[in-house]
Amino acid sequence: MSPKNKKIIAGLVFFSIVLLASTFFHSLEILNSLNLKLSNNLYHEREITDDIVIVAIDEKTIFEPEQGGLGLMSTWPKNIYGEVLEEIEKSEPKSVFFDILFAAKTDFIKLDEIKSIATDNPKIQDFGTGVLSYLAETSPYDQYFADILGKYENVYLIKSGQGNEINNEGIIEYSKEIKPLEIFEKNSKLGFAIVTSGEESQNEGAIYSIPAKISIAGGIAEDHIDLTLAKNFSGFELVPEVEKGQILINYSKGVHGFPLVSFSDLYHGKVPASYFKNKIVLIGATARAMQDIRFTPIDQKTPMPGIEIHANAIQTILDGAYLRHQSIWEFVAFTGLLTAIAVGAFMYVPVIYGAVVLILEVAAFPFIAKFFFSQGIILDLIWPVFAIFAAYLAVIAYRNFTEFAEKRKLRNAFAHYVSKDLIENVISNPDALKLGGDRREISVLFLDIENFTTLSESGAPEKVVEIINNYFDALSNLIMEEGGTVDKFEGDAIMALFGAPISYPGHAVKACAAALKIREKMADLNLQYGCNLNVRVGVGTGDAIVGNMGSRERFDYTAMGDTVNTASRLEGINKFYKTRILVMHKTWMAASSAFFFREVDTICPKGKSDPLQIHELMGVEVSEAGKKVVAVWDEALAAYRVANWSLAETKLAEVLAVLPDDGPSKTMMERIAEFKLVAPPLWDGVWRFKEK
Repeated sequence: MSPKNKKIIAGLVFFSIVLLASTFFHSLEILNSLNLKLSNNLYHEREITDDIVIVAIDEKTIFEPEQGGLGLMSTWPKNIYGEVLEEIEKSEPKSVFFDILFAAKTDFIKLDEIKSIATDNPKIQDFGTGVLSYLAETSPYDQYFADILGKYENVYLIKSGQGNEINNEGIIEYSKEIKPLEIFEKNSKLGFAIVTSGEESQNEGAIYSIPAKISIAGGIAEDHIDLTLAKNFSGFELVPEVEKGQILINYSKGVHGFPLVSFSDLYHGKVPASYFKNKIVLIGATARAMQDIRFTPIDQKTPMPGIEIHANAIQTILDGAYLRHQSIWEFVAFTGLLTAIAVGAFMYVPVIYGAVVLILEVAAFPFIAKFFFSQGIILDLIWPVFAIFAAYLAVIAYRNFTEFAEKRKLRNAFAHYVSKDLIENVISNPDALKLGGDRREISVLFLDIENFTTLSESGAPEKVVEIINNYFDALSNLIMEEGGTVDKFEGDAIMALFGAPISYPGHAVKACAAALKIREKMADLNLQYGCNLNVRVGVGTGDAIVGNMGSRERFDYTAMGDTVNTASRLEGINKFYKTRILVMHKTWMAASSAFFFREVDTICPKGKSDPLQIHELMGVEVSEAGKKVVAVWDEALAAYRVANWSLAETKLAEVLAVLPDDGPSKTMMERIAEFKLVAPPLWDGVWRFKEK
């Protein structure tokens, strides 16, 4: 099976395992409490309606009367509620809701009532009987409040469920109910105002939802009071989105976000008469001392009064801004997409880029979750992220034991022979390891170590191998430092390619730079190993066929063509001119701006018919005195080419006077001496070699 197909199969396996594991854990609701806490960060403030007003029994309302308040609620006669209700109804509100359970009758007597009973019953025994009779009867304060309630059709009081809570197919059931006093019940409408029901509400006391419908002992299911108030206000039969019998509250504001009116201000006539017109009026405690406070997801530091939770629930229903958790199929689709992206990226891109994809996916996830939340869908915030990390770890482990292991083997196998570029090219494109090649311009370098034969004959074989290996190791490193590829070792020779397998501009300059470094390094190596070895280098530039060549079972990456053959010949031709580095004319053209050359000759190597200009690479730069010597050499070469032997000899003598060991000058002097004895036939200035 090809590596490509293995990767595809491995990717599908990892995708399936990670997706199945994530879906399994999600369905079991493992870490659900943590997931809820994380989802708290998705809630954000929304624009609120001014159709909901809260009459707050706040701190200043429960101040003592001498401080401007009404005292503790437990001391209030119920006529206070009646008087406040009358004040509100003057504005013609849509509905009024008391978030207060009026389940107990008034059981105290004011001082003026005691005086009245005492006047009517002067005897002590009669006075006691009168007090008991008063308390047994309906309190005039209760009656007053009941009478006020009976005047209006838009007033709601609360009732509450009691006993174990059961979710019966989406209907929240209780075994019993607690109602207001019968006198109040008969004169008003009742509604369940439960906000603690449902498993979503058990996350450390936070309120996430309200039950949509409640029933007692299997009786008729009734709408939650918040749903009832919203329906009455809109005039439509609203059908909320329900999840497990709950309406999830899409909180609009944090604590004290809705318009508040102090109960005491209203009681003392400080609120305009028209303030409540056509509004939903919610009356309830906001003072912390009243203990009717719960934490909510929109504000996890400051608890919210229960009456404000009702306001947020009503706002959610009126806006139709319902929330729901994603379905299992939506989870599978969403998590599957994230996992597919993760597995694909981690499997095929380099590790560093895979890590970037991991970071981007995880960093983008909160923004994705917030977008879905704005569309009414609460995403699972744990298991999709788990899937991303699990996919990353699984794929990296797989690649480490397969692909990366193979790459390490390749690197270790070829690191001493070829450039890093070739290694990376083969690793990233293993299909390139096949027969075939392409034509391109490259530079080829051949080097040969002089005196190696003498060394091999005079030394022990083990010592000779150690020395030559150390030389080759040092010279190969210099070649690879300049971007070259050591193509092969042959005896005491090295062939190197520049511009292959990775094509790049300036390969001729790189080849010349490597040649100079090799020439300089030889002196250090000779000093280190006590040898007297030198190198001859030939460099050629031009078109060549590069690629994998050989049999189908065994092949090498190499180069072929006239450029390669010429560079090899130039390495050997150094012997005739006693030079160290000779290059082709095309190499000189490409590198002359970076190095100093001198033209040596125009030749035809044995077996070739086309003349070839050759140049000696002398260095990065040459002194002014050296440039003058080369200028004299150029005059000698010009005279030599037109058979002006006398002038050529004169100029060559001038060069040798400065450089007694100059190889090209000595070679030319020897040729001219022969030409004087036997004139060359049809001289055209080209020296034709009869041997290699």
